[in-house]
Amino acid sequence: MNVQKMKILMEINSLQALGAVQSYTKQQSTPTFFTNMLGQILNQSASSNSTMKNTESLNPLTYTGTNHVFYPSTLSNLLTTSTQVPISTTKNRTHDLKGYAHIIKKAADQFNLPERLITSIIQHESNFNSQAVSAAGAQGLMQLMPGTARFLGVKDSFNPEQNIIGGAKYLRQMLNQFNGNIELALAAYNAGPGNVKKYGGIPPFKETQGYVKKVLNTFYK
Repeated sequence: MNVQKMKILMEINSLQALGAVQSYTKQQSTPTFFTNMLGQILNQSASSNSTMKNTESLNPLTYTGTNHVFYPSTLSNLLTTSTQVPISTTKNRTHDLKGYAHIIKKAADQFNLPERLITSIIQHESNFNSQAVSAAGAQGLMQLMPGTARFLGVKDSFNPEQNIIGGAKYLRQMLNQFNGNIELALAAYNAGPGNVKKYGGIPPFKETQGYVKKVLNTFYK
């Protein structure tokens, strides 16, 4: 039975009861619009049920072994048929090194950096997701802040090559600024060079301290 039709009919019946002025005997003796429609729906429902029973008699109950419920095989087709929803993919998105190795090598050669150091930073910054955006707004593989990206000449932080080249350039600047000290350069990369200078070393930020440790562990592994 169509639930929506029943709902509409109940509303019509209520409106008739509220709006009509007629005697009790007249209401009993005269079929209402609601009565007629309800009868039609019930007849349709009975006809539909009869058809289903006839169909089910030709199709025995089915048990698939995946649950403890037996049901008509006609229903089995509906239960086992599902709409295949394509997995959405994000442009330039990957979660491994494949596809970026040649860019990392180019950046490492250009800025005299170990390829593994760049790779380690990418792994912990974005897990190789070129479309990554942090809560603070850092973007791309090496998580460049928009202002830093502009300063480095990066026009599109979601472009893998521009992002890696820009991030490598910034890392080289941090290494030069802190006399080649990798720990301080990584701390500056994460928290900014101002904080490293302010605290005279790795800032007492739990995130930054954990970041430096994780990147170095991956780099030296």
